[in-house]
Amino acid sequence: MGAAELGRELGDAGGPLLVAVVASAATLTYGYAALAALTAAGALLGLAGGRRTTARVSP
Repeated sequence: MGAAELGRELGDAGGPLLVAVVASAATLTYGYAALAALTAAGALLGLAGGRRTTARVSP
């Protein structure tokens, strides 16, 4: 539960900061695009990683 809460807090704080930094360098549209790209990359990494299980061997 601690890792999930840390991820949520990072998203709550990091998302607006990312958009603000990119928007100050370019425009707000690019800020939102950067956030969308980062979110999509995180989702793809989560799906690609998946959970790996090991087969149990009967004694």
